[in-house]
Amino acid sequence: MNDIRKCLMALCLLAASAWMSGCQTGAATTGSGTATTENGSLAPQRVDIRGSIIRRHYDQGQVMLEVDGFPSQYSRYNRAYVLVLPTTQIVDTDGQTISLSELQQGQNVAVLLRGGGEGNLMGVGVARKVWVEEIF
Repeated sequence: MNDIRKCLMALCLLAASAWMSGCQTGAATTGSGTATTENGSLAPQRVDIRGSIIRRHYDQGQVMLEVDGFPSQYSRYNRAYVLVLPTTQIVDTDGQTISLSELQQGQNVAVLLRGGGEGNLMGVGVARKVWVEEIF
């Protein structure tokens, strides 16, 4: 009986460590490539999609964005369909948190997707964090 209890405890610890390591995304890299500035208002250099919002659709408290990407070696997708939930952190150019309603067509954004999103050249996913960027 004591051996079964020890095996179950070891199995629980193994499952917990596997669950915690599963939270890391494949898009994340180590080093300064993903670090933000000191005040945290700028997006990291490497994101899942960086581009302009070309379409915005609001329905039942959530927003679906179509983002057309800028050619960059630091962006995973050329185009992405991004679901932005009310719980998504959205940061403006001053580093202040803004609401879903302030995301508008034509704005430049950088987006990190949960789990890195799905797809090759065109991505689909749920936004983890959105940064509004200056117009170039």
